[in-house]
Amino acid sequence: MFHPSRRRLIGNAALIACATLLATTAAQAQSSWKPEKPIKLLVGFAPGGSADTLARLLAEPLGHKLGQPVIVDNVPGAGGNIMAGRLANAAADGYTIGIGAAGSMAITFDLNPSATPYKPTSFAPVTMVATQPNVVIVNSSVAASNINELKSYIQRTPSASYGIAGIGISNHLIAEAMLHRLGVKMPAVPYKGAAPVITDLLGGHIVMTVDNITTAASLVKDGKVKALGVTTAKRAPQLPDVPTLQEQGIKGFDMPTWQGLFLPAGAPAAVQAAYFDAIQDMLKSPATREKMAALGSEPVVGMKSADFATYLANDRKQWGATIKAANIQPQ
Repeated sequence: MFHPSRRRLIGNAALIACATLLATTAAQAQSSWKPEKPIKLLVGFAPGGSADTLARLLAEPLGHKLGQPVIVDNVPGAGGNIMAGRLANAAADGYTIGIGAAGSMAITFDLNPSATPYKPTSFAPVTMVATQPNVVIVNSSVAASNINELKSYIQRTPSASYGIAGIGISNHLIAEAMLHRLGVKMPAVPYKGAAPVITDLLGGHIVMTVDNITTAASLVKDGKVKALGVTTAKRAPQLPDVPTLQEQGIKGFDMPTWQGLFLPAGAPAAVQAAYFDAIQDMLKSPATREKMAALGSEPVVGMKSADFATYLANDRKQWGATIKAANIQPQ
């Protein structure tokens, strides 16, 4: 006969074994979904931009992993909000996915809630895919070689202004967050896209902008602009000599641009798991990582859905605070 305590130990061990088996079976079931027809990958910007380029880089290997073609479908307009609205209303069967970014998945809920036809709960965040640092760049004639000298320049130059590619996009809010932390104000001049911002920056019509690392690095290396600071917690490999804003005294400043994979809310766990596993395999591939590095993108490996959801919630709080502090109004 077993002692009662021994019986309990055996019973507990059996329960643990059963629970482990069930968990393993569930995990295997979750990743067992296999698509039976082509998949549509929605992108909220026109062909040729950074988001579109990243989506096309991912589409082919993702299709190979899942065994079905992944077709990029560009849905430009409203900073990605039109695409996000279409994704929110798509069938949650795994055949429509979307690449989302801060503008459509975080900023819009505080910037323009009445005109946003979806909610944070309209999506199932699968995983973050990549981040990119942004760079504060100024016209080469501006008498500033770092962020604190830029602050002094702004204080003594009331006519100074900076350019943005649209009201409420992440680069706009990154600039406003920086200016707020520096304790200075400078009016933003909105343009219809990033290209005219750079044209006017080079022409001296504006003194500053915040741009993605790929464009900024090219301009800096050609001697056309000066880079004063990187907006992420660590330096950008493309501009290793340019310090971060944190290094220059703006504590805790870490505002990257990011892209993530989203499904419509209600997508089955097996579908979410299949996409997560496929994306992780891709992000670990040296060939994919090399191509992403050429775009200035850093792969984000292993961010599970729950962690991504937490990141999104914190991101919304950060952007909401910036919108409120700068009194940014939608157009």
